[in-house]
Amino acid sequence: MKTAIMIIVGVELVALLLAWAATAFGRSGSDLAGQGMATAYVAIGSAVALLLMAPAFAMAYYGKLPWLALGLAVVAGFFVMVAIASSL
Repeated sequence: MKTAIMIIVGVELVALLLAWAATAFGRSGSDLAGQGMATAYVAIGSAVALLLMAPAFAMAYYGKLPWLALGLAVVAGFFVMVAIASSL
């Protein structure tokens, strides 16, 4: 369980990095206001996801409260999906 939670958090972190790369280097068909709004959604989604992923990783690393660590990782996944969807 401990390793699985740490892998989930790692996959979410890679997904966030890819969302930021897509936002920075991708060409969107919308205007500058739309691009700014998409960047804001990626930033907010990333910030909230990282605030949830850090304690989930720490709890999994030390083996404390694995059910809470898994819950935090799952909730962080929602915000990672928001960041990915807004970067497209």
